[in-house]
Amino acid sequence: MTSVPIPYTAREIEDDLTRRIAAGEFRPGSRLPTYDALAQEYGSARRTVARAVEALKSRGLVVGVPGSGTFVAE
Repeated sequence: MTSVPIPYTAREIEDDLTRRIAAGEFRPGSRLPTYDALAQEYGSARRTVARAVEALKSRGLVVGVPGSGTFVAE
């Protein structure tokens, strides 16, 4: 029997990205992967990733640059 991976929730993605930023995996000024890439990585819907990233924006951890992507705040 093959197990089906359980998709991450927006809160779990937010927590994991916060941890990765704090650990230096994503350094200040660096661009986060696209929503599509993160959705594939976490096995979640693109909208779930968008909710997680919006939470990071509201906390000031990342900033969105229209047409360019989402970057770790400096």
